[in-house]
Amino acid sequence: MMLKRKIWSAILAISSLSLAQRICVSPDALFVDSSSLRSLNIFIYVPSTTSTYTLGVFDQTDDEGIIDQPSSFVLYAPDGSPVQQLNNPRQGEWSDYEIDVKGRWGVWRLTVSGPKPPSGQGQIARNNFLVRTLGEVDPYIKLEPRARMWFSPPRFGAPPVHSFIIQVPPLNRLRLNFIRPPQVNIVQVQLEAPKEAQFLKKWGGLGRGNPEFLEVSGGNLQGLWKLTISDVRESYALGIEQELRIFFTDSPLMENKYVILKTVGEDGKTPLPARADISSPQTRLESYVVYTGLSGSSYIALLPDTIYTITVSRGFEYEPYTLLATADETILTAYLRKVLTRPKGWYCGDTHMHTIYSDGNDTPLQMAEAGLGEGLDFIVLTDHGAGPNIQHILTAHQEGMVLSQPNRFLVIPGEEFSVSTYHANIINGTVKELGTVSLHQLVRSIRKMSTQQRPLSIKLNHPYWSGTPKAPEVASETPLLPLLELWNDDPSNEPRSAYLLWELLNRGWKVFGDTATDTHNRKTYKVGARRTYVYLGDLPLTAENVTRSLSEGHTFLSRGALLFFSVEGRIAGEQVVLGKEKQRLKLTVDSISPIDRLELINNGKVVHTIPVGGAKRFSVELSLPFEAGWVLAQVLEKDTIFPLAMTNPIFLIATH
Repeated sequence: MMLKRKIWSAILAISSLSLAQRICVSPDALFVDSSSLRSLNIFIYVPSTTSTYTLGVFDQTDDEGIIDQPSSFVLYAPDGSPVQQLNNPRQGEWSDYEIDVKGRWGVWRLTVSGPKPPSGQGQIARNNFLVRTLGEVDPYIKLEPRARMWFSPPRFGAPPVHSFIIQVPPLNRLRLNFIRPPQVNIVQVQLEAPKEAQFLKKWGGLGRGNPEFLEVSGGNLQGLWKLTISDVRESYALGIEQELRIFFTDSPLMENKYVILKTVGEDGKTPLPARADISSPQTRLESYVVYTGLSGSSYIALLPDTIYTITVSRGFEYEPYTLLATADETILTAYLRKVLTRPKGWYCGDTHMHTIYSDGNDTPLQMAEAGLGEGLDFIVLTDHGAGPNIQHILTAHQEGMVLSQPNRFLVIPGEEFSVSTYHANIINGTVKELGTVSLHQLVRSIRKMSTQQRPLSIKLNHPYWSGTPKAPEVASETPLLPLLELWNDDPSNEPRSAYLLWELLNRGWKVFGDTATDTHNRKTYKVGARRTYVYLGDLPLTAENVTRSLSEGHTFLSRGALLFFSVEGRIAGEQVVLGKEKQRLKLTVDSISPIDRLELINNGKVVHTIPVGGAKRFSVELSLPFEAGWVLAQVLEKDTIFPLAMTNPIFLIATH
């Protein structure tokens, strides 16, 4: 301990030699390792008036002596180009690097990658270090919502206290997510507000040792908040739902201006929840995504003296709207035009996604906001679980369903029952079966639990995912399975999940396809990029009606087209009695991409192809003969067998 104190004293003494310079030092200690904590990004804001600065790393050498690949420290300029490899590691000393800005002001990034131990050693290699800057710059981190950035107890003699400054825009809610050790007497949290702030604080989540959160709410939380973590005698993880900047200094140079972004319909009046992707030449290295919510408005933080590109979208049914903006604006308005139009009675949703309560990046509320902003009518929250211990799943439901409003937008509870041989989504509820249960038994349990008042459904997920290699075999052993998830695989491997569905249908099983994103991060994989459309007719939009429609197959699957198909007036999931030589059918498609062809699949074979020739809208009525069994339709782009949209089957019954 005495040696560590001497080291920390030496660090402070080195800093005191440069009192004329601005000095910012990270907490003791940051780290990367060879596990899932292998990468760390530290951002550095360089104002336009700064020409040079010094970037230092204390104890840059790896902790372990035997490694195959050392840690990597690479500095990137705002345009994303690598500027310098920090390749002069020292043990127990500062490695300092003089950086010539060359006019490249804005957000720089230091990316640190962890060491790699020798293969077969079964050990985790680690690198603990400090980072500092000397000069007129701001080092900071930008945390994702999930508490995935870990901080270590001090390794170089500092007191067991970490202090951060959080730059908060004019929000009315701030949520910090933690994973702390189970012991209640360590890793204490104190959050200090700006003097003028009036607020309420509450703790929630699953408690110590699990994802938990500290939420602050008030009329306007704008300002610099101080976060102090004391008694740091074990490691802890930190995340921020709003993905705000956390600075290593009490007085950041970086100043933002806050502009209101409004997203409305073509009429210029109707608020529409939407997604906004925001970038500029100075902030390209920071991902910045905002959802405008039910109000159709949100604050966005912009740096002065730069031009931003803001791309506003609302899923593939709407045309993206791009605008250029500066921090001199007060209000920005984006007008969203609908390009795909559904007939009355059709609704769409995403039935597979994850939150911070399993392995997702975002909170349940954020996933609900994303569903709204991507133009969906419903989502199903499906965090991983298996067995009776499902409190994390129930907590996710409780948090996400705040935004659920019947007949407007639904957050439907669900669970991804996850075992080694299969993953299966329970829709509109959960199950407490043990993790040893077979899919066949699980399906029977769900059918038994399902009632008219509370219908449940279940689907086998991603049957060709490498993590469950026996899933196709499991599907083939489960004749009561109502739903099979399609297209949740590498597109180069598709549509083999559809071929599996067709094989099961050819056995005479009443099983239907469903598609969803399985997204774990709403920024990098948009909610609703793949979606299932359900037909409710005149029935209201409720979780019960959506669940029944999914189970009955009154649906089609889409990656960018609306496809409506009927035979003798019957839609997917219904039956047609073959009482004559040919059947009257109707096909209508509305697509965001040029359509090459429509295909009709009868009992697993393409029996009729309708060339479309690149149009985006197409409708046809004709009469064709079909064999008894089933028929469905799909729409495809040129030179691909992966559909833009596919219906579920209409069953064809032979007369005797």
